Amino acid sequence: MKKPLIYILILIFNFSLSQNQFNSPIDYNILLSGNFGEIRSSGFHTGIDIKTKGKEGEIIRSIDNGYISRIQVSTTGYGKVIYINHDNGLKSVYGHLQNFSKEIDQEVKYFQYVNKSFTINKFFKENELKVKKGQVIGFSGNTGTSFGPHLHFEIRTFDDLPLNPLNYKYTVADTIRPLPRRLYVYKQANGSLYKKRLSMKKINDSIYKTQFKSADTIFFGIETTDNQNYTYNINGTYKILLKENQKDIIEFKFDSLTFNEKRLFLKHLDFEELIRNNAKIILMNDEIDSQYKFVSENKSGKFFIKNSQIRDYTIKLSDINNNNTYVKIKVLGDSIKKFEGFKSAEFNKKIESDLSYDLTYNEVNIKFKKNTFYKDVTIDFDFNNDTLYMQNPYIPVNKSFTINFPIKNKHKKEYYLALADKNENSYYLSSNIVNNFFVVNSKSLGKYFISIDTVKPKIKKIGKIKSLNKNQKLRYFINDDETGIKKYNAWINNQWALFEYEPKKKYIQFKPDNFIELEKENTLKIELEDMVGNKFIYSEIFYFKN
Repeated sequence: MKKPLIYILILIFNFSLSQNQFNSPIDYNILLSGNFGEIRSSGFHTGIDIKTKGKEGEIIRSIDNGYISRIQVSTTGYGKVIYINHDNGLKSVYGHLQNFSKEIDQEVKYFQYVNKSFTINKFFKENELKVKKGQVIGFSGNTGTSFGPHLHFEIRTFDDLPLNPLNYKYTVADTIRPLPRRLYVYKQANGSLYKKRLSMKKINDSIYKTQFKSADTIFFGIETTDNQNYTYNINGTYKILLKENQKDIIEFKFDSLTFNEKRLFLKHLDFEELIRNNAKIILMNDEIDSQYKFVSENKSGKFFIKNSQIRDYTIKLSDINNNNTYVKIKVLGDSIKKFEGFKSAEFNKKIESDLSYDLTYNEVNIKFKKNTFYKDVTIDFDFNNDTLYMQNPYIPVNKSFTINFPIKNKHKKEYYLALADKNENSYYLSSNIVNNFFVVNSKSLGKYFISIDTVKPKIKKIGKIKSLNKNQKLRYFINDDETGIKKYNAWINNQWALFEYEPKKKYIQFKPDNFIELEKENTLKIELEDMVGNKFIYSEIFYFKN
């Protein structure tokens, strides 16, 4: 019988208070390059990023007894990643690995050869791949969507509820207080939203102060970061508490969060500031869902300031080691005619978030479902010269919308639908062709147009290896300048061969293994295909000496 979630959470809570039985996943002191709940481009971070001395190949160990429940190899996301189910009802995750341990690697390669694919996503049963506490399971790396060597480490429930690993008595040296970087006040008046950045005066290491005049409905937004000892990495803040006088109003506390909450992070950011200044301003208003795991207090963060009234607010910033910073805000009630800030631009079409829309502009059709956007928005629409403009760069999109884009000329397979960003960089969009229309589901506003790609992908050998031994690798640069590589396959002596792909460095590589028998003289063939079907075939002969 499946246990209810509340039972699992109670179990976890009790376990976290007891003596931690988990080992460290590394053999040295933990230093962080990222922490739980900090804001990333994909949402709130669901684990911690552990530094691996700035290099790949460091030993990674299982934190407890259990069994491997899942292994994934991908060119994106966590790259090479292992999921382990432990006997206490929790799960650990190890991402961005360079390689797996020898035993696990053989298991992975078997499935790669069976599926004839470098990327795999394999689930295992309890009796298949057991591991012991402290067992070497892999080596640190930089695979997937990673921008430097590190270990992405998670602790979850079996129901995949991410938990903050630092609550499991992993010691991280930290005597540094969180830092308030940007503070904004927002004013709602006459149906429009205005905002102003507030200057903060540092009183001492723990207190910052500011004040301003207003006599309207206001709310606050803050960008805050945190550091730990012995590292220069700038991380997120564990807890943010807004107080009115001594009364708790809103508290963000990152002990756990759901994957649905992870994806809803844009709802709670000033998206305009994110686009303009790469500022991650968390909004503390009345749009915060009290059911969120990371919200422990949730009263309305909007305040009506009366004329001649004086109100005091405090934003308390805390890390998990209870280093605290206080931002004290004094509001002087004053009916000033003009707010000392700026107003966002207005656009020509209003989209109400709780309605669906079916819009047509000169043959192009756009369909928005309910809650495509987090709130009511305004957008400029236009279609001319076979180009669709949907412009308001400061709107985050919650759900995909559908575009039916007419193909004016006779369709060729090399045609594709492209999206241009604000810097006029264009990107291939995956789409279907229905009744002479490109049909695409997208979560991006911008400029859409039809482009063409007639150029074949490229391949270039790295190095001059003609005679390969068992400790060497064959490497080749692969690239497609227009639409990108869709797939590749390689054969040695007419047998499919496993070439690993490193997209950041744009190369594929082959290392001799037990799954393919090499001759003294070997024929290699590599086939590349781009997103619209342009193909290129490369071949050569290489020699093998054991």
